Amino acid sequence: MMKKTFTWSVSNGFAVLLLTVGTILAIITLGISFGSPISVDAMVTAAALWLAGVVFLHPAPVRILIPVITLVSLSLGYATYFSTSGSWLLAILATIITAGIISYGFSLRKSIRQHHSHWYD
Repeated sequence: MMKKTFTWSVSNGFAVLLLTVGTILAIITLGISFGSPISVDAMVTAAALWLAGVVFLHPAPVRILIPVITLVSLSLGYATYFSTSGSWLLAILATIITAGIISYGFSLRKSIRQHHSHWYD
């Protein structure tokens, strides 16, 4: 099979914009107000922007899907940790559950199996 080339469209452009804004928001938030209540809200917003970006980047390539799932899960774990007065157990559970739900929603397992034969091309 041939590799699909990336084509710019309004949907893909909007997806790139959402992913970029979410990343900038997360970096600024963690740099300026780490651990504050405003940073919790900002990280949840960044996670929502990343998820929306992946939805608009359909079909999302695995090399983008896996890092986005990781970032969303970690940001929601961060939000849980600072919302529950430092409960590591709840933060870890939130991270694992979020990763499971999102990867199931985006059919990550199926996507990895489909692209596995093309990893070394």
